[in-house]
Amino acid sequence: MRRIQIWLVVIAVLRVLAYGGVPQEQRARVQRLEKAVLAPCCYTENVGQHQSEIAVQMRVQIAKWVEQGRTDEEILNTYAERYGAKVLVDPNTIPKGWTLVVPWAFAILGTLGAAWMLWRWRVPRLATAGPPDAGGAVLPDFPDLEDE
Repeated sequence: MRRIQIWLVVIAVLRVLAYGGVPQEQRARVQRLEKAVLAPCCYTENVGQHQSEIAVQMRVQIAKWVEQGRTDEEILNTYAERYGAKVLVDPNTIPKGWTLVVPWAFAILGTLGAAWMLWRWRVPRLATAGPPDAGGAVLPDFPDLEDE
């Protein structure tokens, strides 16, 4: 537990140091670049969100390069050469808000529809089902034990 707290403090301090003396326009540019590069450890989150060690290092490095005056293309090309083209976020593949909701809505509606259909098919069977009979077979007549 202590180790996690130390890492969180280190990450927070690095972010403050990375943005410390940076003007507002450079800070916005750094954040835009952080969102344009995926963390190379898993390629699932951008560098600005990911909390791995490599992502923290990349955030610090991006801030330094922006401060040094490198262009966005130079920075993105450096990471593309180092980690491959899949490290760059394609803005056309970023899911929009509705793409996160629609599949869940269809899944819920489909489940409710299937449950309703099963319920409707089961109700008539229960209403028409009568008591079980012997299937037309004649059962032997046993004398009562009390009569003897």
